[in-house]
Amino acid sequence: MMDPLKSLLGLIAKSPFKPLSEHAEKVRITVWKMSDAVNAYVEGDKARVDALYHEISSLEHDADNVKHEIRQNLPSSNIMPVDRADTLSYLKQQDDVANSAENVAEMLTIKMVDMPPAVKDVILRLNAEVLKTVEEHVSASNKIITVLDTAFSPEKVKEAQELINKVDTQKHTVDVTKLEAMRSIYDNEDKLGPVGVYHLLTLIKELGWVAEHAESSSNRLRLMIARK
Repeated sequence: MMDPLKSLLGLIAKSPFKPLSEHAEKVRITVWKMSDAVNAYVEGDKARVDALYHEISSLEHDADNVKHEIRQNLPSSNIMPVDRADTLSYLKQQDDVANSAENVAEMLTIKMVDMPPAVKDVILRLNAEVLKTVEEHVSASNKIITVLDTAFSPEKVKEAQELINKVDTQKHTVDVTKLEAMRSIYDNEDKLGPVGVYHLLTLIKELGWVAEHAESSSNRLRLMIARK
């Protein structure tokens, strides 16, 4: 005979947590497009950068709509398998990933900078590491659906925690690469000029925020699971 509590939790989980997975996927696609825009920027393709910015802005708006829908339909804490405040905090940080991706794309449209090969290379590597961080976060985010469906079985919780740990590790790689990028920009200050240096440093920081929010969202996910 099916455990009635487990059955009830399964029904409840379909409302708040399936849309969270949908939101995570929209955030992932937004960051994919951001990554494409960074690549186009490094190649000097301003027309493509501008076109991708409009796509990214539209995708970020779509993610916002899903976020608002989740907030409106999220059940009260006493009928949710996890704390409502933790879920909302998790959602905010996840949404901030898309917000930061849009900020990056906006920065790309403001000014094109002619970069030496060394700076191009490290920005492309940073871009790839940021994208990988978001991918790791979305994998961890999707795992929560399985965790809820199995009523927080120890095995599934452990799998989710391991995925979250990968996000932390990947975010560290982003931090290391970001520092390398900043050093490369200063090393090439004479070629970039003061305005170019300032613009690229701002771009590097914005890219770092994309990964920062992904890690923060995953840490909220860790907290949601740890409270069970």
